[in-house]
Amino acid sequence: MKKKIVIVGAGSVGFYLAKTLVELGNDISIIDTDPEKVQRAKQELDALVIEGHGAQSNTLKEAQVESADLFLAVTRIDEINIVASMKAKLMNPKAKILARVRSGDYQKDDALLNLAGLGIEMVINPEQIAAREIQHLVQHATAQEIMTYSHGRVYMVALTPTDTCDIMHKALRDLGKIYDDLPFRTVAIDRDGTTIIPGGEHIFKPDDKIFVVCLKSKLKEMYRLCGYKQKKMIKTVIIMGAGKLGRLVAANLKDQFNVRLVDHRKDKLLKAAKELPDVLLLHADGLDLDFLESEGISDFDALITLTDDETTNLFAGLIAKKKGVEKVIVHINSPDYLHLVKGLGINSVISKNLSTVDAFMRYVVRGQVHSVMMLEGIDTEVIELTPAPGSRIIGVPLQDVDFPPDAVVGGIIRSDGEEIATGKSIIHATDRAIVFARASRVSDVEKLFN
Repeated sequence: MKKKIVIVGAGSVGFYLAKTLVELGNDISIIDTDPEKVQRAKQELDALVIEGHGAQSNTLKEAQVESADLFLAVTRIDEINIVASMKAKLMNPKAKILARVRSGDYQKDDALLNLAGLGIEMVINPEQIAAREIQHLVQHATAQEIMTYSHGRVYMVALTPTDTCDIMHKALRDLGKIYDDLPFRTVAIDRDGTTIIPGGEHIFKPDDKIFVVCLKSKLKEMYRLCGYKQKKMIKTVIIMGAGKLGRLVAANLKDQFNVRLVDHRKDKLLKAAKELPDVLLLHADGLDLDFLESEGISDFDALITLTDDETTNLFAGLIAKKKGVEKVIVHINSPDYLHLVKGLGINSVISKNLSTVDAFMRYVVRGQVHSVMMLEGIDTEVIELTPAPGSRIIGVPLQDVDFPPDAVVGGIIRSDGEEIATGKSIIHATDRAIVFARASRVSDVEKLFN
């Protein structure tokens, strides 16, 4: 169902939110004060683009907030997002209001401002979302990317199978015959920068990055088939960047791992000292080779680069890989650069902004579609949806469904459990399907489920 959605903020988060929502057929208005961001949005989005202040009533009225179904405030300034949300709620009490709020002060139990009481139904904190994603990647060292569904019982894992593993050089159709109960479903392959939504004829090749859906109970077996005989154990972690994200990640990891937090800014280290008294803090430049050698960088199991500078993050990550660090996680701000980092040997690339977009999309969509998320660095989106009553996909084995090309069902979530989808799987009226598709095929998938 088409919705009217107003977005305040046309930076990376707002732009990619608008882009995704436009592709889903929604009516979008987007507001920003920056002429360059406004110009980009006008050139690339089929949306009403307004240059103006998102917390001013006249701008909100021009954006047609009074008729909006959804209002998303996603600028980098919390106070603008909060005031804009308050005004939008007063102008349109029926609208659903979501806001990006980075400061924890507004989310404490004893906060003077009750955001829910002001009409903001959902608050999304980018740093908290990214910190949880990084925590998952450290805990599952083999994985390059991870998403979870059905309260953590279904995993989407991206990894590169070893050249000598049991599935290498075999077609997916043949693997289904060899293993009666194959513990995973391959839903996408990144091969030399090209995205493949695989069919039964596709063969695994060396250096493929594969995206698989797997039940949590089958993770160990899936890793084994992909050539990882034993789960890699991480004990020591070095984090570069003691900003808000770095401190959150250190707080999440400190009880499970030996963590060191590095920054050249004394003010950030002073904050970290107050928040993390039991974490070892180091005052140094993360690109200082002498410092890295003195700290025994090659002996660390994982390095996470979370400074405010993307170039520093990338170079520090490359140095760590060169020195033999097994797990390297690099943070970059702009999703536009994801494809440039691929092929450099970095294990995992995190984009806080893209994670924030995904978090909003989990709450924005309604009806049959429960969530839409973009996979980082490849042309694939993940759609979680339930068939509408009377849909032609209900009650029919998937192998007999005329499914859109470049789309595949990875998993099925039922009221009594979860199932990794195969050709024999049947989707029932109350089931929730996890579908992987190219962005251009998302509307075709929705039509099939309607």
